[in-house]
Amino acid sequence: MSYTTNMSLLARVRAGDEISWSDFYRCYAPLIREVGTTCGVRGHDSDALVVLVMEEIFQKKILEKYDPDHVPNDVCFKYDPQKGRFRYFLRGVARNCARNLYRKYRSVSIDDEMHPMVADPVDEWESIWDREWERHILAQAMVELRNHVQTKTFVAFEMYAVKGDPVEKVAKFLDCSVDSVYTAKSRCIRELKKIVRNLEEI
Repeated sequence: MSYTTNMSLLARVRAGDEISWSDFYRCYAPLIREVGTTCGVRGHDSDALVVLVMEEIFQKKILEKYDPDHVPNDVCFKYDPQKGRFRYFLRGVARNCARNLYRKYRSVSIDDEMHPMVADPVDEWESIWDREWERHILAQAMVELRNHVQTKTFVAFEMYAVKGDPVEKVAKFLDCSVDSVYTAKSRCIRELKKIVRNLEEI
């Protein structure tokens, strides 16, 4: 699963800046949906989970007024860093919403086989969330890395270190030496580690 949004959003959340609905939704809806699905929330229920979390975060029934793709930019969320790490705050909100959704269906379903949400989705929520969050962070770090190094350096790193292409193939494709590919890999790994360390504090 990939999460495609501007990495700076994570830094803005950490700083306590206002975040627009569209930026927040684009960044975190896929993460919430992925974790929910892994924990047993299926089909339209995963979309319902995203709705519940977003309504909780933004503290208003905005989805009754707007289509998720057309919410005005003045609908914003601001997180207080004094409350602790945002990653744990969001994990807790999503976990509680998943449990509420589960309880809702359990109260109306006599036979578990009638509904795909057959087990409490929060049994392993924290470990699954943390794993997906790390993937989320890495995806954002890769976006930021692309902006930190020259295009040729990034392509060499992506082809050789990420995709696993043979070093000779990468060197030929980029018209550079094999040593240059090795150097690009080392430089990008160092830079990537710095970016990830910064993001992990959120």
